[in-house]
Amino acid sequence: MHPTLGLFASQFTKRKPIKRGLLGDIQGKYLYPIKQIKITPPPPPKKTPKPKEVKETVPWRTQATYQQSLKGLYGGKHIQFGNQISDFGNKSRRTWKPNVQRVKLYSEALNEQLIIKCTPAALKYIDRKGGLDRYMMSMKDKELGKKMYELKYKIQAKIIEMDRERNRLARLDVAKEVDEGETVEKSIS
Repeated sequence: MHPTLGLFASQFTKRKPIKRGLLGDIQGKYLYPIKQIKITPPPPPKKTPKPKEVKETVPWRTQATYQQSLKGLYGGKHIQFGNQISDFGNKSRRTWKPNVQRVKLYSEALNEQLIIKCTPAALKYIDRKGGLDRYMMSMKDKELGKKMYELKYKIQAKIIEMDRERNRLARLDVAKEVDEGETVEKSIS
């Protein structure tokens, strides 16, 4: 043992009584005692944390690039970037933009023609679905820009209004038939 260590270690070298069992006197083998780990719960926070501000999300689509596509029906088409390679292998950066057309599309629900910016791909999807109204109803809100989102819900509101009117008229016709049936029965008897 080092001579200076004896000055400080004398208090720790005193043997404690032997404890029975497995590893009973393991502490006696070490020069310094094994420290017991005390688990203490963390102190409570002094101030209550402020609730995080929830960002207001809009139901329609927002994007950082090619925002022009939010103002029409582009059928998922987007601006693309690449290189034009010459015969000698020189690369020139270029873009490919979608073929956007201003098209008059008829809405059965609104009973009017709407001028909408469309790509041929979107026109193909509209034909497949069976018209502008059905195409707009099949689209998710996150796939549409603000302008097309508003058009979709304008069409949807008109369709709901037409269904209510149709149901109301059907109930009136049934009531009218019941009234006519009663008068016919009275005249026969």
